[in-house]
Amino acid sequence: MQLDPATREKYIREAPELMEAVTTGEAEWIMKRDPVTDYCVKFTDGLCAIHKEKGTAFLGDACHFFPRITRSLGEVHLMTAALSCPEVTRLALFSEGAFALQPAQADRLPWSLMDYLPEGLSETEAVNVHTAFVHAAGDETVSPERSMARLGSVVRSLQMQDSKSWPMAVEFYLKHVDGRLPVPEENIADPFNLLHALVGLLKAAKPSARPRLEETIHAMEEALFASIHRETLTLTTSDASPRAYLALRGAWREQWAAHFAPLLRRWIQAQLAASLFPFSGLGDSLTERITIICVRFATLRLALMSCCHAHQGIPSDEETIRVIQSLSRFLDHLADPALSLSMYKETGWTLEARARGLLGDE
Repeated sequence: MQLDPATREKYIREAPELMEAVTTGEAEWIMKRDPVTDYCVKFTDGLCAIHKEKGTAFLGDACHFFPRITRSLGEVHLMTAALSCPEVTRLALFSEGAFALQPAQADRLPWSLMDYLPEGLSETEAVNVHTAFVHAAGDETVSPERSMARLGSVVRSLQMQDSKSWPMAVEFYLKHVDGRLPVPEENIADPFNLLHALVGLLKAAKPSARPRLEETIHAMEEALFASIHRETLTLTTSDASPRAYLALRGAWREQWAAHFAPLLRRWIQAQLAASLFPFSGLGDSLTERITIICVRFATLRLALMSCCHAHQGIPSDEETIRVIQSLSRFLDHLADPALSLSMYKETGWTLEARARGLLGDE
């Protein structure tokens, strides 16, 4: 976990012994990792020793706020939470109204807090744009796949407009979006490419123990009759692999999709809320940001299909949470989208028609 400069200075001044647990890394100053357990060196018997002995005032921002995410639009601060925490996944995806904004007081804000308010928009207008996307993602009259396709179409139109026009433009584009959707272009290789891309990102990441994610990936391999060599990234399939996926997709549509639809809608809302979409997120443009969310949605849906295949039916809520959290814990901590976007461009998923085919929206 990274250590912010303010907390590091606090350690130096008031608790110099804690500096023994601090080292340097990609985030400049970070907490040391135990080489045996792979946990923070201050993690003892399931508890944080710093929290236990010194209190929350001595926790760095990364530890104090996790799993909360705070972003600003001018003087308005919006706080949500990450699905990389299993309890947040349960609360966010299994509860009605989890993403309705509620006024609250905070006794502490992150040391570094970026302001994403575009020039020419008021705080109220920006919040309304953001909530319009979150609300649209929760539309219960359409499938979550159609909601994702709609969002992709709207942002492609929106990015051609000056941000000053976004409050009115978003309303217009959302109202007329279905008539602007392209014909989906499906490719039988898509599910295998999703698996391949996920393992490729995993190999490129810093080595760490990820048993829950490996369980998720293994279920995907079994369901697709495929395997990926972790070192060479060689994907091996058989003649039965395409048929296996088509059977899996058929079972999803006929038996499992309706059960998971409310969870997937809220998952989309969670991605939009966490990134303060469309004002922030992974990627330099609206299209890049929505492409990353789209591909992660398709990856999660494939993982849930595979979990149903492994359990020969709808799994327990706890197993569902494990699948969602294991993917979120890894993907939500990828700070650089360059590798992801290069993979997605190569497969054609940055194109709207291909993205819609990937989603399975009909």
